[in-house]
Amino acid sequence: MTPSLDISNAARRLGGRAVLRGIDLALDEGQFLVLAGESGSGKTTMLRMIAGLDRADAGCIKIAGAVVDDSARIFVPAERRGLGMVFQDFALWPHLSCLENVALALPAGTPKRNQAALALLERLGVAAMAPRRPAQLSGGQQQRVGIARALASRPRLLLLDEPLSSLDLESREMLREELRETVRATGISAVLVSHDPEDCWKLADKVAVLENGVIRQQGAPVSLWQAPSSSYIARFTGALGGVCVPFMVQDGSPVLELGGQRVMPCGPLPKGTNARLFWRGDAIRPAQNGAGIFAEAIGLNFEAGRFHIRWRLAGQPLTLSGYSQSPVSLGPQTISIDPAGLFLFDETGADDT
Repeated sequence: MTPSLDISNAARRLGGRAVLRGIDLALDEGQFLVLAGESGSGKTTMLRMIAGLDRADAGCIKIAGAVVDDSARIFVPAERRGLGMVFQDFALWPHLSCLENVALALPAGTPKRNQAALALLERLGVAAMAPRRPAQLSGGQQQRVGIARALASRPRLLLLDEPLSSLDLESREMLREELRETVRATGISAVLVSHDPEDCWKLADKVAVLENGVIRQQGAPVSLWQAPSSSYIARFTGALGGVCVPFMVQDGSPVLELGGQRVMPCGPLPKGTNARLFWRGDAIRPAQNGAGIFAEAIGLNFEAGRFHIRWRLAGQPLTLSGYSQSPVSLGPQTISIDPAGLFLFDETGADDT
């Protein structure tokens, strides 16, 4: 199967600075990719290169098997790449109705244009807004019209530049569901730029996380959750901690001494004798029947349906935290630690620069 998007060894420099380097990425037909990262990570520049708004300084970009940018001889302009684009600021024509905004994007020769446009607005839940102009709509409604207009051109690839970031929480949640269902129903591929991890969990078939112009990790959302490749990915996916701890080596694997017991976390062997420890919130929890690691509960607070507990391990100046569905009494307790939810990374390294 020909990938909808295929990027190999792409790079981009702006003002003499390397904004992107060594980008390799492929997206299968019908997949939803979330291109994630913090501000300044290079994700918007990457989207602009895919769109044909910027040219790569190195590497090659293919859309549906066709070369659109080889950084030397071939460069296909944006209007000839067969793309649909949705922007953060909606970018609707203000003097036209919602129906006209969508109808004008339909390919030439489309029969019954208004009916086709109305069907797209119906799919996005804004058919009732068809006669209104954009200024008469809420932000969420405008964004739905923008997505309908992008789909009207029957794109080979749909590009979305942080389309949810300016919306309120309720609108974001509703539009995520509608966007995901619409992309699946139409069978097209989509690339969404975002700094919000929630978009990764709720929209993506595949996630690529950028940091300092390079892709730190890419794959299915569950793979990033279960095995983050760096401390940056661990933080991005919601892992707690980042504390410096000493570790031992046993049979080529790292081992931690926690509360008098040895625990073997996930991941490769860090360099040196100290490492950065991260953990999932549900990996540290009160033990059942009193059997476990001795610790002292030193803090408790309620957070959205569960209790956040801070633990000080016996005999160590180390504080861990975790979640429980039930409160505990402050003071000496026993806890269980799931090693599958622990991650060790180099104390210092490229991922922390």
